[in-house]
Amino acid sequence: MAGESDKPNLDREPEKPKPLARTFSCPGCGGNVVIRFPGAVLSCACEFCHVVIDVTDSNYRIIEGFFYKMKGYEPFVPLGTRAELKGKTWELIGYMVRSDTVSNYMWEEYLLFNPYYGFRWLTRNGNHWSLVTMIKDKPSENKMFSGAYITSVSLYERQFKLYYRGRAKVEFVTGEFYWKVKADTRVEMSDFVSAPYMLSCEQDSSEKVWSLSEYIEADEVEKAFKPERLLSRPKDYAPNQPIPDIRVSSQISRMLLGAFLLLLALQIWQVSINPEHVVYSDAQIYQPNDKNAPTYTTKTFDLSRPVSGVRLTFRSDVDNSWLYLSGEMVNDETGETYPFGETVEYYSGYDGGESWSEGSRTVSKFIAAVPRGKYYLNIDSESGDFRTQAPQQYSLAVTEGAQVNGNFWWVLAGLLVAPILSWIVAYSADSMRWANSDYSPYRSSES
Repeated sequence: MAGESDKPNLDREPEKPKPLARTFSCPGCGGNVVIRFPGAVLSCACEFCHVVIDVTDSNYRIIEGFFYKMKGYEPFVPLGTRAELKGKTWELIGYMVRSDTVSNYMWEEYLLFNPYYGFRWLTRNGNHWSLVTMIKDKPSENKMFSGAYITSVSLYERQFKLYYRGRAKVEFVTGEFYWKVKADTRVEMSDFVSAPYMLSCEQDSSEKVWSLSEYIEADEVEKAFKPERLLSRPKDYAPNQPIPDIRVSSQISRMLLGAFLLLLALQIWQVSINPEHVVYSDAQIYQPNDKNAPTYTTKTFDLSRPVSGVRLTFRSDVDNSWLYLSGEMVNDETGETYPFGETVEYYSGYDGGESWSEGSRTVSKFIAAVPRGKYYLNIDSESGDFRTQAPQQYSLAVTEGAQVNGNFWWVLAGLLVAPILSWIVAYSADSMRWANSDYSPYRSSES
C-alpha cells in the first residue's frame, strides 16, 4: 500500500491535544450541532434533521436537505466512538450509505480520522468489512480490454481483475466529512480485485480518485469497536476475501510433490536394480473340448534372485472358445507350492453391423516374493467351445523380477486425492466469490 504502512505500530502514539470542538445551531431545525475536528472537515450532517451543512461557510449554509427515504439507517456504533484498528487509534466521525444506481444494492461506509494519519474508510458490504486508504499512486493498465473498458490493472507488483463497473450514488449521510458531500451525489465506479485487496476508482466530472482496500474479519472490527450488539457474519465470499483453501491446496501440493518424486525415484530404482528376465518358456499341445486332459509337468528352471516377483504368462490362439489352465509352481527342493488358475478366452462377432470382441488370447498370473531355487510347473488344462477337434497349442513363459506397476499407479492415485479435493474446494469457493460479478472468469462468453 502506498505512502503509509498499516502494520501494527508498537510505539505509543505521542500525546497531542485534540482540536477544540465547535458547536452551532442547525440552520434547518435549530438543534445543537457539534464539529469534532474543525479545520479537518468541510461538511457535516445534523443528527436531528439530517440536513448537510457547509461548515466552511460563516452562515453554515445547508448543502442538502434531509433525504427522507433513508431515515431508518444508523451506524453500528455511535459517531465519536474510538477504536484501535491495525495498530492505530481511529475515531468514527462520518457515516454514509451508498447504492448502485442500476441494482439499488446498498452498502455502508464509515469515515475514520486520526490527527497523525489522516482519514480512512471502513466499509461494510454484505456483512463483509474492508479498511480503505486513499492512494496517490496510479495503477498501470494491462492493455486487456473488453469493449470500451479495461479488465485488468497492476499496482505494487499485483494484478487486479475487474469485478464491478457502474454508477454509485449517496443515499444517506450523517457526521463530518472532508468534502462537501450531499445525498444523491453520483460517481462512476470500478472495482478491481486481488484478494485480500481491492482497487477502486471513483470518477466524476471534476476528478478521478483511487483507493486501496484490505479485507478484515468481522471479529477484528467487533474487537476494535465493541458494539452493543454482535455483528452479523457473512454467509458468502466477498470479492476481496482471501480463501484459506487456496493456501491449504498450495501447501498440500508442495508436500505431495515431494512424496511423488520419492515414489517415482523408488520405482525407477526398483526397475533398474531388478529388471525383468524370462527364465523359462515352453509350448504344449492340448486336445480341444477335453475337460480331463492329463497334467503336464515342465522342466525345472532356476530363480537366482534372493526374493523376487514371478509372472506366469499363458497364450493360446483361441477363437470364440476358452482354455482354462490351473496348477501350481513347485519348489523342487522344499516342496513349497504357489497355486495359479487363469482362463484364456476370446470371443468376437457382429451385432447390428458393428464388430465386437471381448476377452484376451494372453493372460498372466503374478506371484509375489518367491525365494531363489529350482522350480517346475504342474499344469492341468480344460477347454471348451471349440468348433474343431484338431489339436491346439498354448505357450507359457516364466518371468523373474516381474514388476507390479499397478501398485505404483494406485499409490500415485492416492497421493492425488488430497490436492484434487482441495483444488475442487478452492475452485468452488473462488467461483462463488465471483458469482455476483458481471466479469467473472468462470462465466462463459455465451452466458
